[in-house]
Amino acid sequence: MSQSPPTELVERYRTRAPRYTSYPTAPQFAPLGDGVVEAALSRVSGPVSLYVHVPFCKHLCLYCGCHVEIRETRSVGTAYVDGLLAELDLQLKHVPPTSLDQLALGGGTPTFLLPADMERLVRGVTARLPRRPGADFSIEIDPRTVDAAYLHTLVDLGFNRYSFGVQDFDPEVLAQVARPQSYEQVRDAVDTLRSRGDFNLNLDLMYGLPGQNPEQFARTLAQLVSLRPTRVALFHYAHVPWLKPAQKVLEKKGLPDSVLKAQLFGMADAALGAAGYRIIGMDHYALPGDELLSAAESGTLLRNFMGYTTRAGLDQLGVGVSAIASFAGIYAQDLKSRAEWAARIDAGLLPVERGWVLSEEDVRRRSIIMELFCNFSADIPADMVVERNRLRPLEDDALVTWSGQRLAVTPLGRHFVRNVCAVFDSYLEDPGNRRYSMTA
Repeated sequence: MSQSPPTELVERYRTRAPRYTSYPTAPQFAPLGDGVVEAALSRVSGPVSLYVHVPFCKHLCLYCGCHVEIRETRSVGTAYVDGLLAELDLQLKHVPPTSLDQLALGGGTPTFLLPADMERLVRGVTARLPRRPGADFSIEIDPRTVDAAYLHTLVDLGFNRYSFGVQDFDPEVLAQVARPQSYEQVRDAVDTLRSRGDFNLNLDLMYGLPGQNPEQFARTLAQLVSLRPTRVALFHYAHVPWLKPAQKVLEKKGLPDSVLKAQLFGMADAALGAAGYRIIGMDHYALPGDELLSAAESGTLLRNFMGYTTRAGLDQLGVGVSAIASFAGIYAQDLKSRAEWAARIDAGLLPVERGWVLSEEDVRRRSIIMELFCNFSADIPADMVVERNRLRPLEDDALVTWSGQRLAVTPLGRHFVRNVCAVFDSYLEDPGNRRYSMTA
């Protein structure tokens, strides 16, 4: 278990900073030159990871910070799957023959797709990219969109990691954020999957939502622990209403302050620790035996646009509106307009809108930031004098320690790891910049 931070530290270090699923972060992305993406694709080597973005949701959850498209009719996904496979074909024209070591479906709601479209998508991907033995196939699931038959289809398609969006089990809290969902729906979905095998099951929990308080959150934690997921993602609600205007509604409902949020995190940390879970990185927990925990303990944990991962060194392709890829020294993000995305594909063009070509200095700083964010220590070059000076207040507050050139984040400092990493971010603008969520 981690050490709960004192209130004065929470207030002192409360600022805006990235969550560092990449470095440089997406706000820095800009249009890429002609041929840059194609040239990078030709340098892809070894097995690959593929992220597929499905933007559709039937209803909008008010806390959502993802790129989503609200649609009532699920058949809209049929043409979208055609586009996904066509985009993959455009990419693979440039990629040397390769295989698939990781597939991740995110959204939006991937299970918005009709079962037949889901099957066509996955079989289409694996026909183009042969699945390697032991490959990690994961999918995000809204428990309200699946029945037992759909879950059996996912198992038959080879998914071995399932992530359920829970956020909270309290009906009043879920009503506040417009996500009606019962404990029983989640439990039944978990039970169905467990009837088919020993899969990696992740439950997402969120703290910082309207209506959350210690009494009701304790009940939610007890219910979550009773389901015994393999992993738990304990997310701090990211309030970014300038990017997601629907979140403004939550301000009127009353958001927990930083002190209450720290208390809720402490409760979750204690409850999960008592149940045998071990903390991983900033916001994940896992039971002993989980490969993510093994990677954390061996210092090989990594982070990418899909979050924490154990698949080191994979080039990550991406298809779908707004999807971000990372391969051969570049980042590339697709267009966010589905109509423009589809038109580019129909014209035989890669639908990339913007991205970034990493410099040697970017790579150096990315390595430090990702080591700190994932494994809580990193060697700091002697020439980073400015950064070392910026770390002194954090050292005085016992958030970091030095051992020669090695910087380590203390158990207390893990609550402020975003602040620590921001020290090494040469692109980070004024801390008052509103493009990032608050750290507390």
